[in-house]
Amino acid sequence: MHDPTTQAPTAALIDHIWTRYHDTHRREMPDLIALACKVETTHASDPNTPHGLSHALKVMFEELEDHMRDEEETVFTALQTGYPTCAAKAVPDLRKAHGNHEAALNRIAAITHGFRLPHYACQSWRRLYVGLGKLVEDLDEHMYLENEVLFPRIESRA
Repeated sequence: MHDPTTQAPTAALIDHIWTRYHDTHRREMPDLIALACKVETTHASDPNTPHGLSHALKVMFEELEDHMRDEEETVFTALQTGYPTCAAKAVPDLRKAHGNHEAALNRIAAITHGFRLPHYACQSWRRLYVGLGKLVEDLDEHMYLENEVLFPRIESRA
């Protein structure tokens, strides 16, 4: 399937990444952390409970927030104000951060036993895993657009 976003002008691509992914992560991650805390507390004695998930999500969100802020303040601003060389200098560190986000998603998958719910999981637990599935999908699409579309454009301009 062809994604028209990949053909969008760079300014439109940046707007899309910012509103569709950065704003969404900032809006949804705190709710996922709260749900994880609730599930871990409510089902503390259950061995199937994703123990440590709320902590892993908090750490991931802090790292993701730092990364998004760096992109917005450094890369997006440099491109919007006509300084592609400044933006290009940041790309290697941003790619490395994407690798760290992938590792965080792998930790979350391990904690959740591959996002497998026990048959008796409550509604909160089910909502949590649906939200985690959306996070994984969103973050995967977000990193793809940056790694494979935006960053190569930046590197070719510098």
